[in-house]
Amino acid sequence: MGVKSTPLAIKVAIYHQLLDGHMARAIGRQYVISQPTILKYANDAVSELRKLEVVENSSALVNFLSRTVKMQCFQYLDDESVRELMSPILEPYLSAAEKINYAGRESADQALSTRVSRTTEEEFQAIVSDLAASTRPGLTSSALLRELVEDYVARSKSLTPPTDPSTLELSHGTPAPAAPAFDKATLLNEVLEAVRAKFDSYEQETPPES
Repeated sequence: MGVKSTPLAIKVAIYHQLLDGHMARAIGRQYVISQPTILKYANDAVSELRKLEVVENSSALVNFLSRTVKMQCFQYLDDESVRELMSPILEPYLSAAEKINYAGRESADQALSTRVSRTTEEEFQAIVSDLAASTRPGLTSSALLRELVEDYVARSKSLTPPTDPSTLELSHGTPAPAAPAFDKATLLNEVLEAVRAKFDSYEQETPPES
């Protein structure tokens, strides 16, 4: 169950909306992302724009894009010369962004968080490091967590109990005998076992140290 990375055109469009004075909250509703993600994408856009030759050849743009996004927003609306320089650079990205249905995408923008013991965190990081050094080059703790959560959700869906027969009626109108209550604890244990099996499979894929 994979997700696609956010197109640069969308990041630039989000950055441009900030420059134009739009509130981050409104942008978040439009693109279905969090405010921290908005700032991250704006910074990503700035980083990519600074690599453009046309930007590198303009001291005004180099100076402008070297400032924080917040300071750029303050300057942009009042600095006509900067807007004139930025407009032709941003236009291709904005046109491309209009053709992307980003709000309807399946992405990994929604954050989940929890707290674990130091021992658990250290052991998890060790697993990630081992995988990244062997069978999963470039693997990060965030990517592995996302994979485990997605597997958990998929597993839970596959274990959804059938309709409780006690809610149905027999043909002659007599209620059917009550069925045993669905054991949520059993479901949780089965899902956790699936997660443990996932870790076990990773460890089996990791070649032994020489």
